[in-house]
Amino acid sequence: MPSSLAALPLLFAENAPAAAPAAGSANSIQQILPLVLVLGFWGYFLLFRPQQIQEKKRREMISSLKKNDRIMTTGGIYGTVISVDEDQDRVVVRVDDDKGVKLTFSRTAVGRVIDPSPDKPAN
Repeated sequence: MPSSLAALPLLFAENAPAAAPAAGSANSIQQILPLVLVLGFWGYFLLFRPQQIQEKKRREMISSLKKNDRIMTTGGIYGTVISVDEDQDRVVVRVDDDKGVKLTFSRTAVGRVIDPSPDKPAN
């Protein structure tokens, strides 16, 4: 008859734990991929797209500058456009009407058009 002490280890034996799935398994990728895609679309439409629209409006405003437009530069100087030189990317602005002070700026230095000159009606 076998000794009762020989069966003692069998009483305390447990089933081995199941192996956990590997961190790089296809199952975890399928769970994370939709979240990454949603965050990517969210970032594009909330961060990048509005900035692109604003930059497009700014380029249109700069390209439509014409004589007698009232502008404010990015430095805060108010004036009236005297001439626009598209070849050299310059704008001549009259800052003081009484003394005739004129300054030359790059077209990109125009911050906003305050009062666009009215278009002359065609006769």
